[in-house]
Amino acid sequence: MSTPTMQRDTPRKMRTGLEENTRDRSLSKRTPHKLQVRSRKPLEEDVPDEPTTPSPRPRRLRESEQRDMPEETRSQASGSAAGLAGKLKDTVGGVAQTGQDTVQQTTGLDLSVLKGLQVSEWGQVLGQDGNPLGRVVEGEPQDLVGYTIGDNGEILDDEGDLIGRVEALPGVVGETADQAKKTVENVADLSGLPVGDGGVIKDDTGEEVGKVVEGDAESLVGYKPNDKGEILDDEGDLVGRVEMAVKAPSVAGSVPKSQRSVGQKSILRSSRQEETGEQEQDLPDTKEAKSTTESDGEDELPPLSILEGLKCNKMGKIINPSTNKPVGELIEGDAKKLARLGSTLDDKGQFWDNRGNVIGRAQTLPHQEYNEEPPFAGLDGLHVVEDGWVEDNKGKRVGRIVDGEPKKVLGRPVDEDGEVTDQHGNIIAKAEYWEQPYEPEPETVDLSKLDGLTCNKLGFVMGPNGVPIARVVEGNPKELAGREIEDGQIWDGRKPVGRVELIPESEREKKPEGPFAGLENLVVNKEGFIEDAEGNIVGKVTEGDLKSLRGRTVDEDGDILDKFGNVKGHAEPYEPPEEEVEEEDLSILEGKTVNKAGNVVDAQGNVYGRITSGDKRLAGRKVDGKGQVWGDNGKVIGRAELVPGAEQEKPEGPFFGYDNAEVGKDGMVLAGGRIIGRVIEGDPKRLQGRRVDEDGDILDKNGNTIGRAERWEPEEKPRNINPMAGRKVLRDGEVRDVDGNLIGKLTSGNLGALIGKEIDDNGYVVDNDGNKLGECTLLENIPEEPEPEPEVQEEPGPSREELEEQKKAEDDRQLAKKMSAIIGQTLDRVRPICKMITEHIERAERTPKDELDEEKLVQNVKPLLEEGGQILQECNGAIRALDPDGRIAATAKARAASHEASPEEYALADMLKEMTDTVVSCIENGKKKIADMPHAKRQLNPLWALLSEPLFQIIAAVGLLLTGVLGLVGRLLEGLGLGPLVHRLLGGLGLDKLLDSLGLTSITDALGITGKKK
Repeated sequence: MSTPTMQRDTPRKMRTGLEENTRDRSLSKRTPHKLQVRSRKPLEEDVPDEPTTPSPRPRRLRESEQRDMPEETRSQASGSAAGLAGKLKDTVGGVAQTGQDTVQQTTGLDLSVLKGLQVSEWGQVLGQDGNPLGRVVEGEPQDLVGYTIGDNGEILDDEGDLIGRVEALPGVVGETADQAKKTVENVADLSGLPVGDGGVIKDDTGEEVGKVVEGDAESLVGYKPNDKGEILDDEGDLVGRVEMAVKAPSVAGSVPKSQRSVGQKSILRSSRQEETGEQEQDLPDTKEAKSTTESDGEDELPPLSILEGLKCNKMGKIINPSTNKPVGELIEGDAKKLARLGSTLDDKGQFWDNRGNVIGRAQTLPHQEYNEEPPFAGLDGLHVVEDGWVEDNKGKRVGRIVDGEPKKVLGRPVDEDGEVTDQHGNIIAKAEYWEQPYEPEPETVDLSKLDGLTCNKLGFVMGPNGVPIARVVEGNPKELAGREIEDGQIWDGRKPVGRVELIPESEREKKPEGPFAGLENLVVNKEGFIEDAEGNIVGKVTEGDLKSLRGRTVDEDGDILDKFGNVKGHAEPYEPPEEEVEEEDLSILEGKTVNKAGNVVDAQGNVYGRITSGDKRLAGRKVDGKGQVWGDNGKVIGRAELVPGAEQEKPEGPFFGYDNAEVGKDGMVLAGGRIIGRVIEGDPKRLQGRRVDEDGDILDKNGNTIGRAERWEPEEKPRNINPMAGRKVLRDGEVRDVDGNLIGKLTSGNLGALIGKEIDDNGYVVDNDGNKLGECTLLENIPEEPEPEPEVQEEPGPSREELEEQKKAEDDRQLAKKMSAIIGQTLDRVRPICKMITEHIERAERTPKDELDEEKLVQNVKPLLEEGGQILQECNGAIRALDPDGRIAATAKARAASHEASPEEYALADMLKEMTDTVVSCIENGKKKIADMPHAKRQLNPLWALLSEPLFQIIAAVGLLLTGVLGLVGRLLEGLGLGPLVHRLLGGLGLDKLLDSLGLTSITDALGITGKKK
């Protein structure tokens, strides 16, 4: 027989097994016979005279059949029935004496005590502790196994038909009363008694009076319960619970909690019905127990379902997380263990472990109002310190003044509500609770895995999988490369020179570089090899169909992808096998001699080989049949090789003998400051300063050909040196040769200032700085003075004005003659240059567009334009030197109005027309033909001004001196159809506006630019 407390501690597994047995029996039970509903017969008809109680099997009901009743109500019910049990002792004591008395006593009992229980084997009705409470009196017991008992002891089937009936066993009333007497004793009497071995508590006489019902009995030995039956540890935490020991088995512990009070009241009610009025007067406690039990039943606690999902704390309280207030308390189980496991309650107030066992129970608490806990509750010695902080008696900062002046309340105490009061109790400041913010401790990174590793020049520390796992964060990686790492630092002796850190996992490369890393634009060729952009074979296809993979790209992992990124094949690195080089037969070199150039020659000087190792000291030594050159000490001091046959027959290159040839400015190839060639392939600016080899190849530092040059030398300009060059002007303006012969005269300049000055190659009188001061003309270029005609006495001579006019006309003729000579010499030099420019452009125009090298055209034409511009500038300077002081130009306009053109002026105009025709036609044709050549057009169009600007400066200079000549030039140009071209060129250069601004509109009018011809 077990007590209610012992029943609670029964493991879940045992109860589950009983349930499964009951369930199995219920599934296998036979369909019972239906009974006829009839009135209840006296039990004495079915009860034998001396009934024998069979030995039942212990069995518990399923958890779902338990009734919820607060523990407090159950305890009060048991206490209230204590007086009743004493009064009923005599009444139920003689039940076993005669069957007749038993039947009469039992017949009056309320069978609701058996309601909800199930029929077990042999027709018995067992309580929760497995003790028999009743038996089947109607129906086949074996067919009724597993059926639940209803009202009045009736057993109904699924259709509601009566199939059996049960009754309470004799002696149940006595046991119930006796058990009620035992369990209603106060647990406060156990206060102060220590827990002994096995969890039992004994009184002074050694009699067992209590027992541990919650907690580990062995670990609680020596602890003493309080007046509530609770065992607390040194910290005040609930670690166990005790109850009064029950010596005799009890029916009260066998039935569900919700049925105990009901069953007891039913038994008492049946007993009172058969007692005499005299007995009723002797049992006043029975009425008191009844009223107490009924009043407690009415004061119901909240349902257990509100505890579902909640947890138990170490104090055994069930806390509502939304209000942080207790709504229940633990009545069975270890509070600390349940709190540590974090177990949650189900809707019946039970805690379960992961094995399906009930490890604790809880009950709800009555609704009550809780006052909110003050912010500083539990803290002692609170006072205000500097800066308005609040500290406790241990100096810990726990709050801060938020209302009031901190300086005025410095040192004052603070109560648990956070209020600071003065001596009269007035609140003068308010504090709020403050908690130091949590600062996570910095994680210490384990860098021991990097010990012994080294970093590379990029600052990465490579792991075992070939991917970086750390990087240098302090120090120069190039200087730290190869040094070992220790404790995350790189050391130079005892001095740390660098530091590394681990690369976070999220930033690390997941896999090492592929076999084709660093190679771009890899494609599959026809033979199944992998080629880079330069056609080098770097790999070979190992997986996939070669035909379908041709031309597809290969990534760095060797995967061959289609346009959607799908892998269609795979390739591996591959290097073409090196061809075995056969040893060259050098027997032909045997006996040959090394010359100073490092060549191996025979007696006739024919070259057969060359030295590949050694120095110039090998000259004169012999070579053996293996190409070795031996020293006097018997050691090989040099080696030779055969000169390839192609080199033997190869002629000398165009730059042979120019060892220091290099590319200079504007693509010219220079050697010793002299132009010996020009660049024909490559960018001249990028090639400037690079060496040119014998064959004209321009090489980079790796020996790759990046350009090409050809031999070219600028044509030597034929320079006509004036015979008077180097001579000096004499006192009378004459110039004489070494023999004293008169060869020229000063024709321009101030004679007084030019006496003794030297004459340059062009016949100009210059000072020491080369500045032109005047001009001397050869004697044969000076028109002979007409022989004086014999004076005719009869006719009067020309007047003074006529003579002056004749003299001016003669001056104009001489000026036109000089300018004609200058322009003629210029025309002879400019005409071939313009012709060469035209030929280069026409040749480029005839070249197919895909074969045209515009850069080469620019390189050919550009120096010619510069040279032509220089010639025209010299011509312009020579013309302007004819009137250095501007005297002639000042009177030219007045003379032109009444002046008839002389033959010399016609000749000058014709020369000027021809020069203009040559230059303007070259410019216009060149512009038209390069219009479809974008690069040449961009480079050459700005350079046409080198020809056009000095040309029209020459025209302007002539116009200043002989304005009438320009009228002739204009008419000649119109006749050739070049008038609009000259007009367009002058307008493009802005010379027309410039001449107008200078007041020289006569020039533009003469040329027909303004539409007014003179």
